[in-house]
Amino acid sequence: MSSGNVKDKTGNCVRIAPVETDHNHKDKFGKKRVMTRQWRPDKFGRFFSASLSVVQLKPILEKAKVKLENLSLKDEGDCIVYQYKGRPLIELNRKNGQFYSLASEIKEFGKEAVQQQAHIVLNILKEYGLSGATRGREVFATSVRQLLGRLETYKRDS
Repeated sequence: MSSGNVKDKTGNCVRIAPVETDHNHKDKFGKKRVMTRQWRPDKFGRFFSASLSVVQLKPILEKAKVKLENLSLKDEGDCIVYQYKGRPLIELNRKNGQFYSLASEIKEFGKEAVQQQAHIVLNILKEYGLSGATRGREVFATSVRQLLGRLETYKRDS
Protein backbone atom coordinates (compact mmCIF):
# COMPACT_ATOMS: atom_id res chain seq x y z
CA MET A 1 0.00 0.00 0.00
CA SER A 2 1.56 3.28 -1.05
CA SER A 3 1.03 6.47 0.91
CA GLY A 4 -0.92 8.30 -1.80
CA ASN A 5 -3.01 5.80 -3.72
CA VAL A 6 -4.58 2.45 -2.93
CA LYS A 7 -5.77 0.11 -5.68
CA ASP A 8 -9.31 -1.19 -5.13
CA LYS A 9 -11.42 -3.71 -7.03
CA THR A 10 -13.74 -0.87 -8.15
CA GLY A 11 -11.00 1.54 -9.27
CA ASN A 12 -8.33 3.85 -7.93
CA CYS A 13 -8.68 5.21 -4.41
CA VAL A 14 -7.13 8.55 -3.52
CA ARG A 15 -6.27 9.75 -0.02
CA ILE A 16 -8.49 12.62 1.08
CA ALA A 17 -7.59 15.32 3.58
CA PRO A 18 -10.69 16.44 5.51
CA VAL A 19 -11.19 20.15 4.80
CA GLU A 20 -14.04 22.32 6.02
CA THR A 21 -15.10 24.90 3.42
CA ASP A 22 -17.56 27.69 4.17
CA HIS A 23 -18.58 29.97 1.30
CA ASN A 24 -20.81 32.15 3.51
CA HIS A 25 -18.39 32.86 6.36
CA LYS A 26 -18.28 36.45 7.57
CA ASP A 27 -14.97 37.79 8.82
CA LYS A 28 -14.58 40.12 11.81
CA PHE A 29 -15.52 43.10 9.63
CA GLY A 30 -18.76 41.46 8.45
CA LYS A 31 -17.58 40.78 4.89
CA LYS A 32 -18.42 37.43 3.28
CA ARG A 33 -15.29 35.48 2.44
CA VAL A 34 -14.53 31.89 1.53
CA MET A 35 -13.02 30.17 4.58
CA THR A 36 -11.24 26.81 4.63
CA ARG A 37 -9.98 24.88 7.62
CA GLN A 38 -7.92 21.73 7.23
CA TRP A 39 -8.02 19.02 9.90
CA ARG A 40 -4.77 17.66 11.33
CA PRO A 41 -4.38 14.01 12.41
CA ASP A 42 -3.47 13.05 15.97
CA LYS A 43 0.15 12.53 17.10
CA PHE A 44 0.16 9.06 15.50
CA GLY A 45 -0.88 10.42 12.07
CA ARG A 46 -4.41 8.97 12.33
CA PHE A 47 -7.81 10.63 12.03
CA PHE A 48 -9.58 7.75 13.84
CA SER A 49 -8.64 4.58 15.69
CA ALA A 50 -8.06 1.15 14.15
CA SER A 51 -10.82 -0.30 16.35
CA LEU A 52 -13.58 1.81 14.75
CA SER A 53 -16.45 -0.38 13.54
CA VAL A 54 -19.80 -0.04 11.77
CA VAL A 55 -21.54 -1.28 14.95
CA GLN A 56 -19.84 1.49 16.92
CA LEU A 57 -20.51 4.11 14.25
CA LYS A 58 -24.27 3.61 13.66
CA PRO A 59 -25.54 4.78 17.09
CA ILE A 60 -23.23 7.79 16.97
CA LEU A 61 -24.54 8.79 13.55
CA GLU A 62 -28.07 8.36 14.89
CA LYS A 63 -27.27 10.68 17.85
CA ALA A 64 -25.81 13.19 15.40
CA LYS A 65 -29.21 13.22 13.64
CA VAL A 66 -27.91 11.70 10.39
CA LYS A 67 -30.86 10.22 8.48
CA LEU A 68 -29.92 6.54 8.44
CA GLU A 69 -32.40 5.78 5.65
CA ASN A 70 -30.25 7.96 3.34
CA LEU A 71 -26.99 6.39 4.51
CA SER A 72 -25.09 3.38 3.20
CA LEU A 73 -22.57 2.08 5.73
CA LYS A 74 -20.62 -1.11 4.94
CA ASP A 75 -17.73 -2.96 6.49
CA GLU A 76 -15.33 -4.12 3.74
CA GLY A 77 -12.19 -5.65 5.21
CA ASP A 78 -9.90 -2.90 6.45
CA CYS A 79 -12.31 -0.17 5.33
CA ILE A 80 -15.64 1.26 6.39
CA VAL A 81 -17.48 2.56 3.33
CA TYR A 82 -19.65 5.60 4.10
CA GLN A 83 -21.97 7.08 1.50
CA TYR A 84 -24.79 9.50 2.12
CA LYS A 85 -27.44 9.68 -0.63
CA GLY A 86 -26.37 12.17 -3.32
CA ARG A 87 -22.94 12.74 -1.72
CA PRO A 88 -19.46 11.39 -2.47
CA LEU A 89 -18.41 7.97 -1.21
CA ILE A 90 -15.82 8.05 1.59
CA GLU A 91 -13.73 5.09 2.74
CA LEU A 92 -12.38 5.10 6.28
CA ASN A 93 -9.24 2.95 6.19
CA ARG A 94 -8.80 1.44 9.66
CA LYS A 95 -5.30 0.19 8.83
CA ASN A 96 -3.77 3.67 8.62
CA GLY A 97 -6.58 5.87 10.01
CA GLN A 98 -6.97 7.89 6.79
CA PHE A 99 -9.86 8.83 4.49
CA TYR A 100 -10.01 7.70 0.87
CA SER A 101 -12.37 8.18 -2.04
CA LEU A 102 -12.56 6.80 -5.55
CA ALA A 103 -10.99 8.88 -8.31
CA SER A 104 -14.32 8.68 -10.17
CA GLU A 105 -16.08 10.27 -7.15
CA ILE A 106 -13.60 13.15 -7.16
CA LYS A 107 -14.15 13.62 -10.88
CA GLU A 108 -17.95 13.55 -10.47
CA PHE A 109 -18.35 15.70 -7.33
CA GLY A 110 -15.10 17.68 -7.27
CA LYS A 111 -12.25 17.56 -4.77
CA GLU A 112 -13.77 20.25 -2.52
CA ALA A 113 -17.05 18.32 -2.10
CA VAL A 114 -15.22 15.08 -1.28
CA GLN A 115 -13.01 16.86 1.28
CA GLN A 116 -16.10 18.51 2.78
CA GLN A 117 -17.80 15.11 3.14
CA ALA A 118 -14.72 13.70 4.90
CA HIS A 119 -14.81 16.76 7.19
CA ILE A 120 -18.46 16.06 8.09
CA VAL A 121 -17.66 12.45 9.04
CA LEU A 122 -14.59 13.48 11.02
CA ASN A 123 -16.49 16.25 12.81
CA ILE A 124 -19.05 13.68 14.03
CA LEU A 125 -16.27 11.30 15.12
CA LYS A 126 -14.54 14.12 17.01
CA GLU A 127 -17.77 15.30 18.65
CA TYR A 128 -18.42 11.82 20.09
CA GLY A 129 -14.84 11.11 21.20
CA LEU A 130 -13.80 8.69 18.44
CA SER A 131 -11.08 10.90 16.98
CA GLY A 132 -8.03 12.66 18.33
CA ALA A 133 -7.71 14.87 15.25
CA THR A 134 -7.61 18.65 15.64
CA ARG A 135 -8.99 21.47 13.55
CA GLY A 136 -6.49 23.68 11.80
CA ARG A 137 -6.72 27.44 11.71
CA GLU A 138 -9.08 29.34 9.44
CA VAL A 139 -7.64 30.35 6.07
CA PHE A 140 -9.42 32.94 3.97
CA ALA A 141 -9.25 33.02 0.20
CA THR A 142 -8.20 36.40 -1.13
CA SER A 143 -8.44 37.89 -4.56
CA VAL A 144 -5.73 40.02 -6.14
CA ARG A 145 -7.97 43.08 -5.75
CA GLN A 146 -8.29 42.49 -1.98
CA LEU A 147 -4.55 41.97 -1.65
CA LEU A 148 -3.63 45.09 -3.63
CA GLY A 149 -6.22 47.15 -1.73
CA ARG A 150 -4.34 46.49 1.52
CA LEU A 151 -0.95 47.64 0.20
CA GLU A 152 -0.06 51.21 1.18
CA THR A 153 1.98 51.87 -2.00
CA TYR A 154 -0.93 50.79 -4.21
CA LYS A 155 -3.38 53.09 -2.37
CA ARG A 156 -1.16 56.14 -2.80
CA ASP A 157 -0.50 55.61 -6.53
CA SER A 158 -4.12 55.21 -7.59
